[in-house]
Amino acid sequence: ELFEALDREYICGLTLLGGEPFEPQNQRVLVPFLRRVKERFPEKSIWCYTGYTFEKILRNPRQARLLEYIDVLVDGKFKEELRDEELYFRGSRNQRLIDVQVSLQKGETVIYHYNPKKGV
Repeated sequence: ELFEALDREYICGLTLLGGEPFEPQNQRVLVPFLRRVKERFPEKSIWCYTGYTFEKILRNPRQARLLEYIDVLVDGKFKEELRDEELYFRGSRNQRLIDVQVSLQKGETVIYHYNPKKGV
């Protein structure tokens, strides 16, 4: 059903959220699934929301495997006291949008900059 939905031209990607994607029980299913998504739809982006930080994920080789398939990671737990409704794609100021593939290539955390005029 998901592959059928992704096959539509107007669908630009897939977002993972809820049920913490980086927990071991979810990774066992997500790694092979995302591999198939990227093979079949390489032009579609994959975003992922997590309570973990990017740096913490990188320190755990099993968790880091999932990063191979993610384009943008929204990291950090939502914190009510840092809530900011002006932010794009995140709810609190401690959360970051990370360009995962560029970060992995450069070996440093690279922030993803959303351009609302372009929609990307």
